[in-house]
Amino acid sequence: MSTLLVIIASIFNSIMDVLSFRYNTSIFSNHPKWKQYLDPSVSWKNKYKNGDPSQGPRFFGSETFLVFLTDGWHLSKTLMILCFSGAIVSYTPLLGTWLDVVLFYTLFGTVFQLFFGKILIKK
Repeated sequence: MSTLLVIIASIFNSIMDVLSFRYNTSIFSNHPKWKQYLDPSVSWKNKYKNGDPSQGPRFFGSETFLVFLTDGWHLSKTLMILCFSGAIVSYTPLLGTWLDVVLFYTLFGTVFQLFFGKILIKK
């Protein structure tokens, strides 16, 4: 279970980075209706009333513990953290603690590169 959760966490991490650094060349930009939620250049405004920081939070918790409801980047981050938390509490050694660290690191990096460089990018 931990292995699967680390892999899923890696996918969410790649979504975060694609949204931040490659939104315009990503598959996410193919969906204009989702731009306000997924494009960090505009989605950061979703946590404020009328998109204006000077007007305060859009709703209770929109700047803090409910920020994951306001944009795709924060949702992906929240899900990544939940996956890591689940991996920690469900962990049972596979190869031995330090070999598992190397395994999880390798899996995380490999899956991240696959999604960041290939799967989430427009063909």
